[in-house]
Amino acid sequence: MRSDYILYIAGVMLFAVASYALFDVATLESVMGGRLIYSAIIFVLTLFGATSFVFGYSLRPRKQKIPSILPPSPTVESLMEITRVKGIGEKRAKQLKALGIATVADLSAASAEELAEKLQVSSKLSNQWIKDARNLLLEK
Repeated sequence: MRSDYILYIAGVMLFAVASYALFDVATLESVMGGRLIYSAIIFVLTLFGATSFVFGYSLRPRKQKIPSILPPSPTVESLMEITRVKGIGEKRAKQLKALGIATVADLSAASAEELAEKLQVSSKLSNQWIKDARNLLLEK
């Protein structure tokens, strides 16, 4: 049995004894010899009960993070793949994705002039991206 359950049970039992003592005041005062001792015992039982709950809660097992067995989503992979091209970062990869260019293969097949016009960059830069994309495909 887990130790936190044991402490929870102890806390409930202590609260039950304290509750019983609160309802049977006359008998317990005569046995214990006065109101002060009676009040102190009720306080101690309640304090121990609360302490048992706190310690029980601190000993509960923690939830463990289960690693995902699913492959990463394709959009993340394609963004990561296209960012391998020199000069293309996350922001530019998102712009290219909006134009329908999600992978290095898509970029290597794109027209440099159209790409330059749509992204408002120089055709020299878009030519360089396409050349780098083709080189990356050849490396695979």
